[in-house]
Amino acid sequence: MPNKKAITVVLLALTMLLAACSKGANEPDKESSASQPSASTPANGDKKIELRMSWWGSDERHEKTQKVIELFEQKNPGVKITGEYSGFDGYMDKLNTQIAAGNAPDLIQMGGNIKEYVDKKALLDLKPYVGSVLRLDDFNGGLVKAATFDDKLYGVTLGVSSSSLMYNASMFEKAGVPLPTDQWTYEEFKSSTIQIAEKLGKGHYGSYDLSSDAAALASYLGSNGKELYRDGERHFDRQDMIDWFTMWDELRKAGAIVPPDVQVASPPTAVDKSLIVKGQVAIQSASASQIFGFQELTQDKLGLSVFPNGPAGSGMIPPISGQFLTSYEGTKHPEEVAKFMDFMVNDPDAGVILGSTRGVPPAGKIRDLLAAQSTPVDKVLYDYISLVSDTAPEIEYQQFPLDNEFTKLLQLTSEKIAFGAKPIDTSVDEFMSEMDKLLAKAKTQ
Repeated sequence: MPNKKAITVVLLALTMLLAACSKGANEPDKESSASQPSASTPANGDKKIELRMSWWGSDERHEKTQKVIELFEQKNPGVKITGEYSGFDGYMDKLNTQIAAGNAPDLIQMGGNIKEYVDKKALLDLKPYVGSVLRLDDFNGGLVKAATFDDKLYGVTLGVSSSSLMYNASMFEKAGVPLPTDQWTYEEFKSSTIQIAEKLGKGHYGSYDLSSDAAALASYLGSNGKELYRDGERHFDRQDMIDWFTMWDELRKAGAIVPPDVQVASPPTAVDKSLIVKGQVAIQSASASQIFGFQELTQDKLGLSVFPNGPAGSGMIPPISGQFLTSYEGTKHPEEVAKFMDFMVNDPDAGVILGSTRGVPPAGKIRDLLAAQSTPVDKVLYDYISLVSDTAPEIEYQQFPLDNEFTKLLQLTSEKIAFGAKPIDTSVDEFMSEMDKLLAKAKTQ
């Protein structure tokens, strides 16, 4: 693939907050796992190694995780794992108390806050076990880097998501326009949207106006050898933004994208109002996993596509880790911990049991297995994540520190241009000024 600079994904939200609360949490064992013998030098050959594992989530997640634990115990009769599970409310508070008392579980489910616990020196470095006990060769490198700090590995990705372009394949087919490919360019994107609008007639559009979409912008910048943000600074200039808004303005004038008043009334973010499910818009931006909710509301066939290629190649949004499985640094059984982590993400039987209860599985062979026995919409999602995992750049993800404020700024700028309140150059000047203010503000926090 062409050489690509890292890009930053602003729009995507991590999946750790999406799980529903459970019925309750088990109390931790009175006896710490520290008192148990190690696997390599057991004090008593008849005595099992006892581990504890904590996680949050829905009843379905609890049930399936317990089944995987039971399966692991069957295949490893010398190990017993006790679950400590709950809803997310209070989960981190309880974990903090356990860490302070030196009695944290051996296995700990983490979200995007993993770095906080690395800084607390509360997590075990797993790197010594990679390759021998813990196999990560089937993972996109970016997923490994997401849990790597100072050349040490502190977690294993459990679930993956990514941004995408969701498209109405039925509209493409009716218009006689080829479906998007993983190599399509911005010129092809523009041509497709114009053709769809022209061939399907009044009230039909090739795409939503994505000029206000942060993920779309980040991908566009990446495809032009730029990036949105890194290490406290923006890595694009005024002309990049003029080019961005000019592209969408040309499509707006050609009638290829949704007019601003229609987009406000039927925003792409509201599934029940989205015009893609009504067969009126062919393309919108969305988190890949959202395809389930959209597909339920339409008989049209929906698909997922990467963002177009630019002069610097693909600005493809990389897969993002939603959750990690980590280990307490004080565990007395690091090898068994690493063995269970490997089992959870690489064992085919475990993969079938877990499905997508923590997001799309990170290992390609597990996604392929699930795709082969899944519903059509499941397969679309699994195949898309596999495509992104196989071809996206192995970047170190850096979230814009004031992403909510940035998103609002981008939205405001887009609307000023779309409604004709201000010309592109004036709007971009104001955008760049406010962007730099946000960066300065972030440095003081």
